[in-house]
Amino acid sequence: MRLTDEDLATLFDLGRNACRSGEGILPVLRARFPGLAITQCPAADVSDAPFRAGEYFDLHLLDTRDHCWRVTSDALTATGLLLAMHRGAP
Repeated sequence: MRLTDEDLATLFDLGRNACRSGEGILPVLRARFPGLAITQCPAADVSDAPFRAGEYFDLHLLDTRDHCWRVTSDALTATGLLLAMHRGAP
């Protein structure tokens, strides 16, 4: 799935709203974007600069085309997302 700027803005807003309301962020995003690899981990586990930083999580783009996933800054090659959750985020 190719991610557009609009997709990324929508994903970020949906994720933020899910966190604010206490909903599980992964089910909300996966329901809206089926087929897109989306995972999460604590922000402290990620040393790469985020594509977009937020109040509840930082958004990292992933290239999942090979056996090993890697963080990328190129939205055109991104095939997945990593949500680096901030401490205390639902």
